[in-house]
Amino acid sequence: MKRHSKTSLFLMELILSILLFSLCSAICVQLFIRAQRKEQNAMFLNWAVQACESAAAHIQQEKQLPAPACYDADFRPCVQEAAAWKLEAKDITPSGSAIRRAYITIRDVREGTAVSEPLAYALTISY
Repeated sequence: MKRHSKTSLFLMELILSILLFSLCSAICVQLFIRAQRKEQNAMFLNWAVQACESAAAHIQQEKQLPAPACYDADFRPCVQEAAAWKLEAKDITPSGSAIRRAYITIRDVREGTAVSEPLAYALTISY
């Protein structure tokens, strides 16, 4: 009668433990990547809201539209050739209206990006 070795049972248990650990680590890596993307999106949205609110405050204080502004991928002001984002303000006041209105937008202007809708954030104000 043959007896099975305890080492083969231990080896099988070790292989299953490594397999389970690999599966759990793959799931955790995916969760970390998803969390990082959400953080980047939240950071961008926060910056876009602040930039549009700053432009809105300028419009309400100065009673004139600011010049278009360009920003790089790290949200720093830059020249138009290196721009990733562009902030623009347009006058949308209906004719004959006493209250003026402006439409402030931030658009994705990066070349080679497959963005179906380049509008990233928009704000409409009355002044």
